[in-house]
Amino acid sequence: LMPLWQELLVRQDGFGQTSEWLFFDSFLRARVLARLQLGQSGQKPDVLLVAIPGHCHELELLVAGLLMGSAELVVGVLALGQPLLELPLVCEKIKPRALVLYSNHAPDQELHRDLLRLAHGLECPVALAGEAAELAADALSGGALGCLGGEASLMQRRLQQFLAGHLDT
Repeated sequence: LMPLWQELLVRQDGFGQTSEWLFFDSFLRARVLARLQLGQSGQKPDVLLVAIPGHCHELELLVAGLLMGSAELVVGVLALGQPLLELPLVCEKIKPRALVLYSNHAPDQELHRDLLRLAHGLECPVALAGEAAELAADALSGGALGCLGGEASLMQRRLQQFLAGHLDT
């Protein structure tokens, strides 16, 4: 369904097409959110997933959370707009095993610096997922941030490796 969602997203120039995309987006977000909540069953999240502000749509973040999680691994998805500077407070309270930042845009130098500062200021490991992870893989190599990639079929496996300490950062 995501390819159709993306096609409708870029094809909003005709009359009624924006409404069509908004309806479809709302429908999918509700279904994916319900599925995420069903998988959590009141458990404390093992991993927190947060969007880098302005770098993705809510549905993309929710789908990434759904794809990363499993019966053994609960992924908590934070709301869009979560300030990066406040993540240390959130992580201190929830105490996740890892924090995953999600973005579909390559991080510029300033954001890259902010992400490294964030990673060094947290007690849990930090990884980057989404297209940004693919685009910045070389820049992230050997650094403080793990790289989960942007391909859905790899993110869960790489997250498991990252949590086990077997994914090269």
